[in-house]
Amino acid sequence: ESIAAPKVYNFNPLQAKKEIEVGDFNAKRGNFKGAAYRYREATHWDDGNATAFFKLGDASEHLKDYASARDAFEAYLKLVNDKKKTAEVQKRIAQYPKNAAEPKPGGPVSIDEAEKEDRAINGTVRGKGVITVLK
Repeated sequence: ESIAAPKVYNFNPLQAKKEIEVGDFNAKRGNFKGAAYRYREATHWDDGNATAFFKLGDASEHLKDYASARDAFEAYLKLVNDKKKTAEVQKRIAQYPKNAAEPKPGGPVSIDEAEKEDRAINGTVRGKGVITVLK
């Protein structure tokens, strides 16, 4: 019997950077669900990475998951001192619907769901740095 151990995250900024790069790839292709998953992973690897929190908020906003977007943008605001960017993000948060406080059903996106969506959108799967075309 194999019992899967929960994933343990240690501070690893290089892994966070890789997760952001894959998230950017997914976002560019229109796969915001996969992008949000990757950005969330990046925030686990490096919880001081403001870029990951901003991009997670942006991807969640595209998915209309305003509760997650609000959480990500609030974490971003704690990390950034730039008043111009802070004002921009606060303006975006203010535009969210009032009932966005409840979390979206389904919880976080699994890697399997993200891969399935990637296959459906692009007809490709990205694994180990190689893009495989599915037929």
